[in-house]
Amino acid sequence: MMDEDSGLMTLEDIQEETTKLKYDKLFEEQQKLRKTASVRERLAQTFRDKALVATRGLEQAQLKLDQDMESKQEKLLSLQEEDRQLTEQLKETDEDIRQQDAKIDELKNAANAISVVPEREVVFRGSTRDVANPNAFDVKSHIKYPMDGGTALITFDEELVAENILSMPTHKVKLEEECFIVVEVHPVRLTVPTYVEMDTRVCPRSILVSNLPSLESEFMLDKLELHFSKKVNGGGEVASRHFQRDVGNAVLVFVDDNIALGLTEKEAHKVTFERNKSPKVRVTPFVNGTITRLETKSQDCARSVLLTGIPAVMDPATLQDMLEIYFQKSTNGGGEISNIVYNPQGQATVALFKDDVVKGAGLA
Repeated sequence: MMDEDSGLMTLEDIQEETTKLKYDKLFEEQQKLRKTASVRERLAQTFRDKALVATRGLEQAQLKLDQDMESKQEKLLSLQEEDRQLTEQLKETDEDIRQQDAKIDELKNAANAISVVPEREVVFRGSTRDVANPNAFDVKSHIKYPMDGGTALITFDEELVAENILSMPTHKVKLEEECFIVVEVHPVRLTVPTYVEMDTRVCPRSILVSNLPSLESEFMLDKLELHFSKKVNGGGEVASRHFQRDVGNAVLVFVDDNIALGLTEKEAHKVTFERNKSPKVRVTPFVNGTITRLETKSQDCARSVLLTGIPAVMDPATLQDMLEIYFQKSTNGGGEISNIVYNPQGQATVALFKDDVVKGAGLA
């Protein structure tokens, strides 16, 4: 306490005042700490609340993300399935296109095949009629008949003569005075086609040349090869060539595939065979055919007979003449002969029958 008389503080008063100041300071700091702790608690609670909200938001976002991922996965699977189906449809479409292209090629080949037949002037003198199959062709058979040695084939003008000859199984043929041979007579049985189906295709490297002049075949082939091997004439290198003697046409085969088409599109070509002689020839596609169906039957050749057991007793040409003389005589049951082929013993040959064999054809 302060002394009233002197106005000074005693030691006790100072200590008491110091203690009071310390207490007040401590109380003030304690109040600040409590206030700070309260603020921190509020901040912590606020943080916890925000953290809880954020956690819930994250959980919801994750749930939505999972749902979106599942939905997208389903869409992906659906798109993959759709892509697979489209791929299958594309393959089917490609196959359909390939088949259609093949059909188009077949139709083109069929159309080109029509132009292959060489042009000929014809006069129609018959009658018209409906046909069941407009794509069918009339075919004349050329049948090869192998002949053994010591045999002969005779074709008569009339079927009745052949029947008379066949009615006697053997014939005694006089060659010279007191010289004769005995021959056996047999019918000529041929295997003839009754129905033929062919798959025809145009050869991409070949051409058929028709309307040719009457010249020696090798000379003509040389001139054709010379002409169609020149690029200025639309040609190219020729791989092979051959002449069809039965119809008088030539076939040229080129090395490259792109030559024949241009030549056939032009069709008419002037070819120099001799000096100052350049006739127009016709160039058309060359068609190869493969037999896809063949029906046959055995048929007797009504006007022909087969002679067997002919001995080699004289010159073949003379012996053939003697046989022809014998079978031409009506007293021997014979008649007019249209053709005869004799094959001596020890030799082999082939006879050709044509001209409507089914109705009774003869030797070519």
